[in-house]
Amino acid sequence: MIGSEIIRAVHRLAQERKEEVYLVGGAVRDFLLKRPTGKDFDFVLLGKVGDLAKELARHISGTAFLLDEAFGTWRVVVKKAEGGSELDFCALQGENILADLRQRDFTVNSLAIRLADILQTDNPLVIDPLGGLADLRKKILRANSEEALRQDPLRMLRAFRFAYTLEMGIEEKTQGMIRRNSDLIRKPAGERVRNELFAALNETRAAHFLRDLYRAGLLPKLFPEIAEWDGLRQGPHSDRSLLEHALQTVEAGEFLLSHLRDFFPFQAQALEQHLGQNLGEGISRRALFKFECFFHDSGKPKTRTQAPETKAFRFLDHDQEGQRINERLAKRLKLSRRATRILSELTRQHMRLASLAKGGTMTGRAKYRFFYDMGKEGLDLILLSLANAAGAEKFSDSAPPFQTPSKGLKKVLEIGRELFRYFGEDFSGQAPGLLLNGEEIMKALGLSQSPLVGRLLGMLKEAEIGGRVGSKEEALQFIKNIDISRPLV
Repeated sequence: MIGSEIIRAVHRLAQERKEEVYLVGGAVRDFLLKRPTGKDFDFVLLGKVGDLAKELARHISGTAFLLDEAFGTWRVVVKKAEGGSELDFCALQGENILADLRQRDFTVNSLAIRLADILQTDNPLVIDPLGGLADLRKKILRANSEEALRQDPLRMLRAFRFAYTLEMGIEEKTQGMIRRNSDLIRKPAGERVRNELFAALNETRAAHFLRDLYRAGLLPKLFPEIAEWDGLRQGPHSDRSLLEHALQTVEAGEFLLSHLRDFFPFQAQALEQHLGQNLGEGISRRALFKFECFFHDSGKPKTRTQAPETKAFRFLDHDQEGQRINERLAKRLKLSRRATRILSELTRQHMRLASLAKGGTMTGRAKYRFFYDMGKEGLDLILLSLANAAGAEKFSDSAPPFQTPSKGLKKVLEIGRELFRYFGEDFSGQAPGLLLNGEEIMKALGLSQSPLVGRLLGMLKEAEIGGRVGSKEEALQFIKNIDISRPLV
């Protein structure tokens, strides 16, 4: 903290303005836990918050804006200093800092240090009105009061995120408060729920996080779509409920993500970079992948029927129904267009790899069509298919099914490895190498610009990758032999 340019800049400005400023909340907590304090800070002061925020923004080349009028909170976004930071400045709530801290969410976040003490003393005094220091030592997450949860119901979801990211246990009384007030979780705006949920999904042990949310009554209130999952049996091939399958699919997915180098040693680095991509609104591919693992079968309750001949349950077109459901979820959570498109497409296609596994040897055309249709999202789909297959089997941390895979899972794993290899070695490297361009195809066939030209280019690329054409002359002959009077798939 002493070395932080931001802390020093805020302190200098506070001294000039003769205002008392306190560092509060998560930065103090993480400092005491010896965790990285990150680049985001919360400050409290008794004074003209907006004036200080705007003046600071001018000093450090940032942008200041009013974040919450009700609480008088201003945010300063710093793009250059320390690699980018967000600084929140809030007016003191109550007559002094003690009263302010008592109104916060959890005792471990109700801690403050005077900014002057950080820079001027070796052992700055930690202001702790509610026993947060003791709870930090005991690793207990305790709500300040039931009223604090009622005032902002999102704090109930945040409790579980903190419990997992900080490796704490939620105090029993706090758990009771959450259960009693679980209906209120419907009140916060979708984007606030999204931010908390995906921040937790980006961490490890997301399956345990979701399971605890369900037990506390929060998950069914957030997502009424899962109301029937606990009692929905999936037929003769699985004795697990849809809820248990969804949770185990997340667990299997997390196991894969943590063992990429074991399963896919040659593609692991590229996959790590791929999964770390930001899809907008701070959501990583990694977090969206876990969300999709949980909701991939969301269409099953509405499509369950019994086969007349066997009386076995079946779920015809559950992938298409699930696509519609998940698109509505994305809209409710205000996901970015890109994240929504990926979620939608993965849901619709999540049975594709299983179909390839049942079809015997995978042809070069099948490999090409897979990535031609899916693009880079094909990488996510491979991982989802593997997690789905493993999630249908007996799964535990000590003996995951990947270590002793069934015949079916072994086949999906084999197909997945080959598709990863194909994407990296064949498909990706072929994009710039087409022997003919669109203009040459239009001239050769006497066509005008239309979607047909794009489909012909795709067919030519497939032929090149498959080794059926190797020169410009062969490419021209290949194009001329295509019957364009018939619909091209």
